[in-house]
Amino acid sequence: MSTSALTEIDFAEIIAKNGGRVFRVGGCVRDSFMGRTSKDIDFSIVGMVKKNFKMLFPEAEDFGKSFPVFHLVIDGIKREVAFARTERKVGSGYKGFKVSAKPKITIEEDLFRRDTTVNSMALDCLTGEIIDPFHGREDIEAKVLRANGQHFSDDPMRALRLAGQAARFGFTIDCNTLPLVIAAGEELAHEPVERMVAELGMVLSEAQEPGRFFKVLAETNLLQITFKEISDLSLGEFERVIAALDSVAKVTQNSKVRFAALGVVLDKERLGLWNNRMKLPGGWMDAAVTVSQTIGFLENPTPDKIVDTINKLRRSSLTIEEFDLIIKAAGLKITQLGPLKAIMALPQETVVPKTLKGKEIGEWLREKHVEAIARQLHL
Repeated sequence: MSTSALTEIDFAEIIAKNGGRVFRVGGCVRDSFMGRTSKDIDFSIVGMVKKNFKMLFPEAEDFGKSFPVFHLVIDGIKREVAFARTERKVGSGYKGFKVSAKPKITIEEDLFRRDTTVNSMALDCLTGEIIDPFHGREDIEAKVLRANGQHFSDDPMRALRLAGQAARFGFTIDCNTLPLVIAAGEELAHEPVERMVAELGMVLSEAQEPGRFFKVLAETNLLQITFKEISDLSLGEFERVIAALDSVAKVTQNSKVRFAALGVVLDKERLGLWNNRMKLPGGWMDAAVTVSQTIGFLENPTPDKIVDTINKLRRSSLTIEEFDLIIKAAGLKITQLGPLKAIMALPQETVVPKTLKGKEIGEWLREKHVEAIARQLHL
């Protein structure tokens, strides 16, 4: 059988014939009960050793360092296939675990090492049976995020992911889980900032109210540890930035534009410090700074300022239309630039004087644009 022809059922049957079992695990099982489409389908294998797996699927790409995990093309898509494992805390951080991936490890033991009940379910790929030892389906129905054990705080990144899931799913957090989230704070301070940016990116791309991510982190004393630039805001500034972010999120799922909404409150200096500390994704920083500076520039608009702002936005990673979307959604009393941009278009019969050269042409065009805006604004 060719790699591209391997189906999920074929895969599960081959494993079963060789003494193992295959399960769908994690987010894809959770999403199926939430009516969501999963981007990724991950598999867990029990009852098999790595050597036998490689003999059955020599084309599988082994990229596991501390335990067996592979990439294998199933149903024409590269999927992640890991062996069921247990974890024991032996050090600090998300890497501070001793991992065991022996064939005798059960799917229930593998599910126990996960973070919340809604993420601790599995589906038998052959029978369709749902393995739900921590009652994740009940918590999905109740829209509650609940740790499946005291070991939740062993991995500090679980606290950050929980805040992200609360925002992305609109779920509440179980009151007995909150202390475990808070307890993760000390180790979370030493985790790679890249992982924090990645979680923020998921929130900005998927959450209906991404501001809840920052609210949960604030309520659990983790905001100063993770995103101090937001934590350092005054209460009034914090409320304004969350309101702007959530308002913009209602009209666009573009993560760059959503992040740019933070520029309603954060200035260039604070955004620069944030970017230096975390290396924000391309375009985020420029878009947010553009919002911050443009708002300040247009507080007292003149034809000259409007023309210069429109020309600057044309060179920015944030379009004029995106800027207008942000200020409208945030309820700012700032001049909409889109209609004025159209007014700047000169009539087709306009002829540039032949006596002008180089920069003189640009200055002449700018003057015409300013005159057009002035006429529109009756100035």
